[in-house]
Parts: sequence; C-alpha cells; structure tokens
Amino acid sequence: MATAVNPSASAGISIGSAIGSVSEWLRRITVRIRAGGHAYGSGVVWHGDGLIVTNAHVATRDAHEVELADGRTVTARLIARDPKIDLAALTVDIRGLASASVRSARELRTGEVVIAVGNPSDGAGAVSTGLVHQPVANSRWVLADIRLAPGNSGGPLADARGSVVGINSMVIAGFGCAVTSEEVQRFLQKIGAAA
Repeated sequence: MATAVNPSASAGISIGSAIGSVSEWLRRITVRIRAGGHAYGSGVVWHGDGLIVTNAHVATRDAHEVELADGRTVTARLIARDPKIDLAALTVDIRGLASASVRSARELRTGEVVIAVGNPSDGAGAVSTGLVHQPVANSRWVLADIRLAPGNSGGPLADARGSVVGINSMVIAGFGCAVTSEEVQRFLQKIGAAA
C-alpha cells in the first residue's frame, strides 16, 4: 500500500521558517509603550515618519515612553485618541522607521493564518499565531482563534505575508479581537494623519 506524500513538502521553505521570517519583520514595526507603572502595551509604526498606531486604552496620557525595535527609547506625543473604537495615534520625532505594509481586513478568509506580535508580561516581542474565525464583512473587528495577553494590546495582527490587517485590542469569548485596518485608515483620515 502506497503512502500519500506531498511532493512539494521537501521543496522550498517550511511554514515554520516562513512564520519566523514574518515575525522578525513584524517585530521591526512593533514598539513597546510604557502604559504606566510596570505595565506595557504595544504599537505599530504606521508611517516611517514617526506615526504610531495603538489602542486608546494603552495611550491614556499626553506623552509616553516608547521603545523602538532597535532598543532606542524615545518620548511619543499623543496626537489623537478615540475610546469608542479603541484607537490612538502617537508621534515620535524620528524619520525613516520601518513601517507597516497594510492589507484590507475584508479580504481575509475564514481559516487564514494570522500572526500577532506584542509585549505581554511573558516577554517583549512575543509572537502568537492563529486562524481567522469568521469573515470580517461589515464588522470593525477581526476575530481570530489566537492567544492574546495583556501587553499585546496595540500590536499588529498580520497575515502570513506580514501585511497588517488589524490592531490587537482585546479578548472576547476566547477569541482575539483586532480593530480592522479599514477602521484604522478611517481614524487616521479623520485626524488628518493618513498617507
């Protein structure tokens, strides 16, 4: 009896190696935000000119200490905050930062692999993977079967190629919830910070 073999399994790159490479890229665009005391959240460098997107529940003050991927610590200034959609925009006085490649969350399919990067209590730059739970449709949330912990808030939810589809926000009924990339773009347009 013949054993079924995937002929392409030994060719090319493994899924683990691919996710590792994408995770490294996502760490480069993810910042660590001091949210007060010993608490940390995350943020995404949205534009290379120093614009960072995070959650409103992470950015609660006019200024925050932000640690960039290269280890530099800088002060970020709050430029806008909307608690209703749980988004905030910060800016740092640095240009030429690696920044997010963005994909429409509405293009996601149920079962598609997504990757979250953030700064939970168990480690800065932590990575988790999961699957899209259901299509986004007209929702402002991406729901995924993915592990998020305090500190992941404000970090990127990305597809398997590293394109950001949302900003991680909370856990509801065991599912990770991220504000969609469309909602982020609307927020940035409203405050005049869209590219």
